[in-house]
Amino acid sequence: MDTQEQLFQTLQNLVDAWCDRRALKALRHVLRGYPLSNSLTDGWADLMIALKNVRAFAREEVTPEELKLVDDCIRVIEKGITQRL
Repeated sequence: MDTQEQLFQTLQNLVDAWCDRRALKALRHVLRGYPLSNSLTDGWADLMIALKNVRAFAREEVTPEELKLVDDCIRVIEKGITQRL
């Protein structure tokens, strides 16, 4: 995942899959940060926290492949936030 466009496509694919399966815990957490409320650092931080909450509190609803994608998204966002500072 190298671009912001790829990040958002991955997130959209995850949300679509969770909607299809009615993975309500995962959706409840991710939708607190996605889509971005703004593209400032605090918006990105909200998204990162939302994804970390998916990882922590909805682990039983997501597949191992999806957890890997969530981790990848978190790393991309962390890298983006630190580069903005």
